[in-house]
Amino acid sequence: MDRASLYFMSKDDKNTFDFDETLPSLPLPDLKDTLERYYACIQPFGTKAELAQARKTIDEFQHGVGAELHEKLKKRAANMRNWLGTWWEDYGYHPIRMPLLPYQLMVMPAQLEMVGVPETPEYMLKSLARHIHHTLEFWDLTRKSIIKPLSSNGGKIKYSSALYKRFFSTCRIPGEEQDHIEKHFLTKDEGKTPTHVLISGKGRQFILDCVHEDDTILTAPEILVVLQRLRSILDYEPVGDCVPTLSHDDRTTWARNRNRLREISEANKETLLLVESASMEICWYEQSPKDYEESSQLGLFGDLHSRWADRSSSIIAFRNGRSNWAGEHSCYDGTVSISFATFMQLSFLEVPEPDWSEAESSKVAEIKELQFQLDDTLKSEIKRVQKDIDDRGIDVTTTFTVFDDYGKDFMKTHRLHPDSFVQVVMQWAYYQMHKEIAPTYETALMRQYYNGRTETLRSCTGAVAEFLRASSNKQVGDMSLARAFRKAVDEHKHFMNEARKGHGIDRHLFGLWCAAYENKMDIPAFYDDPLYTKSGGGGNFVLSSSTLGFTANVGFVAPMLVDGYGVFYSITSEAVFIHTTAYRDSLKTSARKFNDIFKGSFRRISVLLEQLAKESKL
Repeated sequence: MDRASLYFMSKDDKNTFDFDETLPSLPLPDLKDTLERYYACIQPFGTKAELAQARKTIDEFQHGVGAELHEKLKKRAANMRNWLGTWWEDYGYHPIRMPLLPYQLMVMPAQLEMVGVPETPEYMLKSLARHIHHTLEFWDLTRKSIIKPLSSNGGKIKYSSALYKRFFSTCRIPGEEQDHIEKHFLTKDEGKTPTHVLISGKGRQFILDCVHEDDTILTAPEILVVLQRLRSILDYEPVGDCVPTLSHDDRTTWARNRNRLREISEANKETLLLVESASMEICWYEQSPKDYEESSQLGLFGDLHSRWADRSSSIIAFRNGRSNWAGEHSCYDGTVSISFATFMQLSFLEVPEPDWSEAESSKVAEIKELQFQLDDTLKSEIKRVQKDIDDRGIDVTTTFTVFDDYGKDFMKTHRLHPDSFVQVVMQWAYYQMHKEIAPTYETALMRQYYNGRTETLRSCTGAVAEFLRASSNKQVGDMSLARAFRKAVDEHKHFMNEARKGHGIDRHLFGLWCAAYENKMDIPAFYDDPLYTKSGGGGNFVLSSSTLGFTANVGFVAPMLVDGYGVFYSITSEAVFIHTTAYRDSLKTSARKFNDIFKGSFRRISVLLEQLAKESKL
């Protein structure tokens, strides 16, 4: 695996984004099929009486208002290549009024030590200079539309690249009732895109133009000179006005304060545009995390007085050389984050160390400090929001651990799909800890369709539930339990494949809800059925999970529920990298205890599978 083969298009290839036009339209499932899949998935969570009532509700919906709403979706699908359109962000993300941090943003530790980069205070400025330069390379590939589309199955299945355009120069803009996305990024075919980056620290913000007059990007030594100058400013001059603090308020109040900021002066409008249109944000935190778990935690709660929450992507740099990548989830999904992370690590690994002596003769790039005009009300609001942040404290806790007894190689030797393997073990860990079956969400990738994003896989299938119950039944022997595990893993794989083909459940149900809402119809009683919520519908999944692929890179978001978990993992040949999140104030959950049981479950199932394999050979 090298970055040229993964990311650089050949001269004979088309424009990156032209590939998107060749992708198939997002499928719209048949209503009857979706509802039958839904009924099967709620089985583990209902009593006989609840299931009977749910069956009645489903039938009434299917033959009544559901059919009417489905016809509206069919008309929409006839005129749109992706019938979800912007509904997912408009109604799934943007009405939420909670602060983006710690509740809605994605965070990932950079793990640069794995590719030989010293994470030390002494190397911090050089590391960050390389970091910014390689990010600019990624930006330049995107800007020139020559970044290779992601693919699978030996390149036979290509994925949509549309979300790359939201990685740079994009912000989630707060609204009093609903947010929206503003994208300033343009490819060269589309026009001139912003070329400045935003660098912040200690409550101050600066911009730097990162493109020379000949349209080439700044080198790492040139960036180093700027960083040395900025670091001196931050170390020896006072803390700034901390205006970014305002972006960490609830969305409605931030929308009002943002409007007030704009109303004070035209200069403020121009300054705000420079912040929101910058190609990327680099934010210096003054902390020095001792490990990746601590840096991950600081990604949710650190120097927020310097970090503009609305930015679609950010690099967080710590004083001791560690760093995080962060992203706003409504702008793009975790697969884009992983693509960027892998590019960065391969760049550090493959591109030789720069000749830092060039910095001595480099022309010093101009930096400009951004300053807002503030009235007494906004100054008071900055203090209030900072106090709210401090009072809230570490509301969402995150843990980072590595299970390194085995990885995907062992799973494949038993002819079991690695992701499905981990999903069943994860649910088993929850079942052992909490003595109940959890409604479980897993992300199913849909980027193989035009402007596709994700589907929900309801990961607790019937066979998974049977395995979980069997595991607590003393009458079930070890070999029977191992067979039940294999069946659960295989069924999970089947339903994941179905979801990726467009045979899912939740995006269709979500679309039907949106059709009712946009046509000012009453929301159907179907969505009020107790088992809809109890099985995870409406964002009520107790386990919210996603696989981040087959590298060591893994990020995380907060759980969906106060008494739930976020479980995010990546699988390499020899290990499983795991981020688990939980709410501090939950009286039920414990991320650390969950991780211990998770790892123990991996060990136990490996013994059972080995025993079963030996028995099968006899």
